[in-house]
Amino acid sequence: MREVGKAIAYILVVAVVALAAVMGGLTFKQVVAVTVLAIFIAGSLFYWTFRNAFALFGVSLLLILHTIDIEHLVMHSQLDVILFIVGMMIIIGALEKRGFFDWLISSMLKPVIDKPVALIAILLFLGYVMAALVDEVTSILFTMSIMLRILEAYDVDPIPFIVFLVFTTNIGSSATVVGNPIGVLIAFNAGFSFLDFIRWSTPASLLAVASIIGIALLVLKGYIEKMRAKIERGEVAEVRKLVEVKWGPHLKAPLALFIAVLAGLIMHHDLEKVLGLPHNALLLGVPLLGAAAALFMEHRHARDIVEHHVDWWTLLYFILLFGSVGTLAYTGVTKVIASAVYKISASNEVIAMLLMSGVAGFLTAFMDNVLAVATLIPVVKALGAYMNVFMLWWVLLMAGTYWGNATVIGSTANIVAAGYLEKKYKRTFSMTGWMKIGVPICIISYAIAFLWLYAQLGIAPHWVPPTH
Repeated sequence: MREVGKAIAYILVVAVVALAAVMGGLTFKQVVAVTVLAIFIAGSLFYWTFRNAFALFGVSLLLILHTIDIEHLVMHSQLDVILFIVGMMIIIGALEKRGFFDWLISSMLKPVIDKPVALIAILLFLGYVMAALVDEVTSILFTMSIMLRILEAYDVDPIPFIVFLVFTTNIGSSATVVGNPIGVLIAFNAGFSFLDFIRWSTPASLLAVASIIGIALLVLKGYIEKMRAKIERGEVAEVRKLVEVKWGPHLKAPLALFIAVLAGLIMHHDLEKVLGLPHNALLLGVPLLGAAAALFMEHRHARDIVEHHVDWWTLLYFILLFGSVGTLAYTGVTKVIASAVYKISASNEVIAMLLMSGVAGFLTAFMDNVLAVATLIPVVKALGAYMNVFMLWWVLLMAGTYWGNATVIGSTANIVAAGYLEKKYKRTFSMTGWMKIGVPICIISYAIAFLWLYAQLGIAPHWVPPTH
């Protein structure tokens, strides 16, 4: 009965979208593009396990109905973004295999292992930092594993702590270009460098994460008191064992690789100027070069890393998603939407920022944030013909990451954490329980980010589309 209801809901969603497209006066190809995207996205939402099947079906419909051709499908598939993610996944896989992250986390936590307030604050901030330096999925897997082992040793309920760890991880994923696939998407489409993210996004994320950690320490006060009582009884021997990972010669190469890749990403814009390379050539080149070094470093296990540490299932989905969303631009749908947004906002940047915040935030909370941002990127590009959209890019990034905290399905990190807890403890988050804390956290943190951008409207540069 439940499956029948789900099928009816799916058909209704697609039918309503198609009807709205027809009543909106769109051309036949535009109606097809919008309807197929609805088939794609609604299919992913209602039948997540079969998302690639819906994606393949949707793209095949676009080709069969002459809504897009192969050349433009490939052009819109964002292969630069896909290759960037592949490179970073290979690097992270190699570092993980060498135990680099275990040593890094152990080194940071050792001084505070028997100081509960500082320990929880640092663990939450570590989720932020790791997400900014690697990516949200790697961050949540590593920091959640460490947090769970520590909380088990302290014998406290892990669920409330993991919720806040997910919150800081999602905020951290907005701090740099490598933290989240949507950051990579925006960097390549808007032409932003690593340092642009440091300048415009990192400060807002630091303010937001500080507020979240403060709220967490208040909400989790009872649990922290229980941890302190265990320390006073001298029952922390098992906890201390968790932070005894020692430095060894096997970590020299991973550390050098980690520093080199991070430095290359930070300096890529200046290096491109010195070497006379096209814009963002090294933003892609550095991860690929780092991936090559990682595979040489792990020569015997190179194939294993490529096969098992690169999420090919998700990457296939991204390619098909980007190609399908690109059809909106190819058929002119994005220009229609951009024109409507422009008319509503009357070229007022603040109104446009608020509109984009609402749309991107809502879509992010109730569907995958990559889907939400990929759908809206062509709209921001089209709006660039009418007004300065510099701040809209940052609004899109922050809404797409911060509002991922609103629901259990708002981001990949949330879903990964929920699945891990269900597998390990046969327990997970409830949607209503999550939203009771998630929505207020989103309102507070996003308000901070929005005010950060609003305060700088007068000094925002005029956005010029990048030349590739």
